[in-house]
Amino acid sequence: MEFELTPEQREIRALTRDFAQSEIEPNAADWDREHRFPKDLYAKLAELGLMGVCVPEEYGGAGSDFLSYVLVLEELSRADAGVGVTVAVHTSACTLPLLAFGTDEQRARFVPPLARGEGLGAFALTEPEAGSDAGALRTRAEAVDDGWRITGAKQWITNGAHASTFLLFARTDPDAPGARGISAFVLDAEHVRVTRDEEKLGLNSSVTNDIVIEGAAVGPDRLLHEEGRGFRVAMQTLDGGRIGIGAQAVGIAQAAYGVAREYAKERRTFGK
Repeated sequence: MEFELTPEQREIRALTRDFAQSEIEPNAADWDREHRFPKDLYAKLAELGLMGVCVPEEYGGAGSDFLSYVLVLEELSRADAGVGVTVAVHTSACTLPLLAFGTDEQRARFVPPLARGEGLGAFALTEPEAGSDAGALRTRAEAVDDGWRITGAKQWITNGAHASTFLLFARTDPDAPGARGISAFVLDAEHVRVTRDEEKLGLNSSVTNDIVIEGAAVGPDRLLHEEGRGFRVAMQTLDGGRIGIGAQAVGIAQAAYGVAREYAKERRTFGK
């Protein structure tokens, strides 16, 4: 088995590292201290094709592979873990499941703006009473003549205050047990109201929000995959997202090692 990176993968890693060192590292401490979301940064990442690096070119992406995307997350997180989280959720938890589970029309409509970085994606699963037990969620999607009416609340939504597109999960069959009555929907920012900014101990260049959906009326084209099969969408999405979390951890560890190494080289103790 070959474990060496391809020339294209090395090129993408070098491109991201150069960008991170020049555009992110010098600002990361200020962003974190001031709890500032660097909105303009994502337009620059989009120009480099890094907001949809593993999305096929026909859908507005760079057409690279998943490992290239993982390398991007590693390098971004090495400079600022908050930036890494933002890009990871945008890509792994919103853009890629739309690509995997959407109809041809949904892919053509929703994926290109995200892959081109014209909008930001979010993943809305967790609720105040349904965290680890996602199957207990209460957000309700009621079938109406012209589509669905969605009402509920979500918690700890990364990118919530800046997202243009939400992959949101709601119960379409209140009588079905556990996860069986859950479906996935694609919502626009206009369907969502942000109610709270989460106070965190770090990752402050990334936003985490509570949101509510107050009787949002959406068409039948906003149902992703099959009715009642949304839990499958959520779990498969999280499986892929965990790889990105690992990449972020590697990037953070590399940065921590670099700081410790430089300190060890300069530290004076016992006259040495």
